[in-house]
Amino acid sequence: MKISEEKRLETRQRHFIMGLACLILICIGVSVVQFHTEPRQTRPKIGMIMRGSKDQDGWNKVQYEGLRDAAKELGMDVIVKENTIGTIGDYKKILNSFVAQGIQRVVVTLHRYPPELRELFRQYPNMEFILQTTEFSENNMLSCSTRLFEVQYLAGLIAGYQTETGMVGYVAPFPCVEVNRGLNAFTIGVKRANPSARVKVAWSSDWDTPERERAAVDSLAMENVDVMSYQQDGRTVADAAEKWGIDYIDAHEFHPEHKHCLTAVQSDWRTVYHNLLSRHVRKGRMANANNYLWQGFLEHIVSVAQLSEWVSPKAREQIARSVRDRAKGQRLIYGGEIYDNNGVKRCDDKEILSNEYLRVHMNWLVRGVEQVE
Repeated sequence: MKISEEKRLETRQRHFIMGLACLILICIGVSVVQFHTEPRQTRPKIGMIMRGSKDQDGWNKVQYEGLRDAAKELGMDVIVKENTIGTIGDYKKILNSFVAQGIQRVVVTLHRYPPELRELFRQYPNMEFILQTTEFSENNMLSCSTRLFEVQYLAGLIAGYQTETGMVGYVAPFPCVEVNRGLNAFTIGVKRANPSARVKVAWSSDWDTPERERAAVDSLAMENVDVMSYQQDGRTVADAAEKWGIDYIDAHEFHPEHKHCLTAVQSDWRTVYHNLLSRHVRKGRMANANNYLWQGFLEHIVSVAQLSEWVSPKAREQIARSVRDRAKGQRLIYGGEIYDNNGVKRCDDKEILSNEYLRVHMNWLVRGVEQVE
């Protein structure tokens, strides 16, 4: 019995379609084998709110680069909001944008956190905030800072040994616990190196006010200051001191190309953030009440940068000795008899001021600090 032409054509079409389907399946299989990659995983993100610009030399730059490098090592992305000085409403918009991007942790690199801002943070209970302070912490806020005062003391030793006029200067924004702690340690260092030296502080009124900072350096120059240091966000003070021909210890990074830069006090923020994120991310939530991270010299977080060739041999010798003493727990900065500049005894002969006191209660200036009007 003969198969009709129509049946024969139908059989050929069916075989063709089956063959084509097999060929497509083979091609797909080959492609999967040759070009297969794991599904792209969403990288965790961490937010960063900055007062200034991430490229601005000084506090803002070292903060950003520290977090960026730590996050890169841990496979995280940093989402930055720069130049964020504004209203509580402005901060709320930033936080809402972070929530929309799935960001659960935010580093806020301000120096002061008014009650209104802290109340805003409480409105985001599923978000954790890493704050640059040692003065408080709450359920979703982690205090994170460095014991920079430990090397500001060494800066004071250098200044005390270097000064020829006996007049040492310091520029700072305003009296507060963080500033007082560093200025006092600097002054104690100056006085231990050179008991007859005088320490003059000029206030600039805020963390980043270039005109007032330059005016502060001018006023110190008029006081015959020949060595100085500072605690400000940017490098305005350093540049002004360089123009005056005043030796200075930088507050952020050593600049060997500048003749009058003797050294710098610095914090290893990459290690701080790496330790913090790697330790807590594995455990889930980071923050809890009374939780803070405050590391310094003994943890190799703060240090004095390399010393300029202009630093005297005596200063070098004393710095090396002081570093050895600190490593052994000797010659503590805030230990022994200490008076404030109103003559009130703040520490007895055999007493050591506690970390809690240093973190929260240093609302005074040590004897020897003279304020320039």
